[in-house]
Amino acid sequence: MALVALLAATGLISQNGLTQDGVAQRNTPSMNSKPLVGAAARQFPDTRDKIAIFTDQLPTELTDAQWHFISTHYIGTQKMPRSWARHIRQLNPAFIILHYQLALGIGPAPFLEGEKWINDFPAVTQHEDWFLHDDTGHRLLQPDWKWDVMDIRFREGKPQTGFPDYWLSTALQRMRANEDDGCFADSYTQDILMNQLKPGFRWFTDAAANQANWLPQLNQFGAFCDRGFHQQPEHFYYLPNLGGMVTSWDKTTDLLVGDGGMNEGFCAPGPQTYFSVGDWKLQMSRLLNLASHEKIILCQTSIKETDLNHRWFVLGSYLLVKGRHSYLNMMHQSSLEWYPEYNLDLGPYQSEPVADLGTYWNPEWKVFRRDYAKGMVLVNPGETAISIPALGQTMSLVEAASGGAIKGAGQASGALNTSQVQSVTIPAHSARVLLKIH
Repeated sequence: MALVALLAATGLISQNGLTQDGVAQRNTPSMNSKPLVGAAARQFPDTRDKIAIFTDQLPTELTDAQWHFISTHYIGTQKMPRSWARHIRQLNPAFIILHYQLALGIGPAPFLEGEKWINDFPAVTQHEDWFLHDDTGHRLLQPDWKWDVMDIRFREGKPQTGFPDYWLSTALQRMRANEDDGCFADSYTQDILMNQLKPGFRWFTDAAANQANWLPQLNQFGAFCDRGFHQQPEHFYYLPNLGGMVTSWDKTTDLLVGDGGMNEGFCAPGPQTYFSVGDWKLQMSRLLNLASHEKIILCQTSIKETDLNHRWFVLGSYLLVKGRHSYLNMMHQSSLEWYPEYNLDLGPYQSEPVADLGTYWNPEWKVFRRDYAKGMVLVNPGETAISIPALGQTMSLVEAASGGAIKGAGQASGALNTSQVQSVTIPAHSARVLLKIH
């Protein structure tokens, strides 16, 4: 069945290839017009000399002051209706917006198309061959998030089922309807599948079986989606959720797929909880590899806003692995938050990121160090504090106070303070930033 006819059969588009209100055609650029969205229209900003924030889905009600704050403090977000996208871009034409779509699952959760939250599960469920099944023919359910795993397998370079083409076509349709610049393809890696599916299936209970049967197919599917995005006039961004990046046995997943992606659980799995030093090193090493390839990296993690040492650990780890397109988001209770350490001015890093975490280890001080034009960051991922009795010079130690939710008045709370020091102690699971004194 031709793709347009197949999609029309689902009821999602009409036979002429348009959505019911014509949005897909109306927002598709002609050969002679410049795209209004995608990488062809706006680029992720350079982060060599700044801390840049990409926030998650915004609250459903915002004051004018909050809109102004968003437009001047964040570089982008996801899951915005088309009218919101147009409004924020009147305030900041460079503001980046991503469409949200599950990378390889279908379930009852709604997603945006234009102004509407819709769901395509009733149509997709009619195509039983699109779903991945166990040996007895049962679909594989991700019960925590209530979606089924789809059959994304390839044979001789071509999809075995109609789902990959369907995923790509509907993603393009929705990005154009929403006026989005790209897609955040959520739940992409095996992190969300291993030992979590019902019924259990050996591909997702045994690491060797997963590496042999699933991950090579995932790599082909990711490359297929990325290629399909980049072939469009808009050159849409393809940014999968790369998960925690701490699974040591997974050396098969191509984390360089697409334009980059999100590291969810950046630096730590949650508020006041920490990875082992080995897992933290593995995550940082993989992020440095992404940064060294100039990939877009969305570093997102949950925090407790009053735990300043944890906040410094997150910020310090970000500064340690930052590349040309690295973005941070620390969340306590809302995605509309701001912390004073985001305003820190270290200037540009002194050298491009190297895909070897050991490069940044300071054996004398027993911490990880990265130098910037105006100072340095020192990171201690260990379980005991590290004291450096002599820095060799007087420097300004940066401390943060307060921060958190942006209320209706659109004002950020908190401040950065400095004190001159010649020695410093970095608590366990934390970091410190030192500025040069001129």
